[in-house]
Amino acid sequence: WDLADESPQAEQALAALQQLNLVRLGLERLDPKCRNLIRLLFDDADASPEYGEIAARLGMAVGSIGPTRARCLAKLRAYVT
Repeated sequence: WDLADESPQAEQALAALQQLNLVRLGLERLDPKCRNLIRLLFDDADASPEYGEIAARLGMAVGSIGPTRARCLAKLRAYVT
């Protein structure tokens, strides 16, 4: 019996899992401030906290969240690509 699934869906699923693993590994490499910010912003899209709440949790100014997010995402992107 040949149980290997060589369909395009299996390849796409494997590629998606590999990409998720790269993102997970990239998150682990980020400093805690970036990791916490990214998780607060993106972990649960349905319950994403407001910037004010994120600022309070992380001890940041609300106005610094956007620029910090951009820097953190750039670091993550460098780890993933």
